[in-house]
Amino acid sequence: MSGLSNLASVVNQVKDEEIQVPKSDDFFESKTFRLLTLMLYMGGVSGMGLSLAVYYFFIWDSRMPPLPVFKHTHQIG
Repeated sequence: MSGLSNLASVVNQVKDEEIQVPKSDDFFESKTFRLLTLMLYMGGVSGMGLSLAVYYFFIWDSRMPPLPVFKHTHQIG
């Protein structure tokens, strides 16, 4: 029985300890990399929206083609 009580005391001691994780110095896990990728993503989405706005404002022709005229028809009314 003393083995179980000894094991329980070891578990209680280990449970309260904080495990230290070594900090990575890798650039791809840094806050700078995350902010850079966020800015690139936002710039890409905004750039596509801006390019669509420029296209629809300056290039796209929104006029409807003329309606065809049918000959040999009678006017209604």
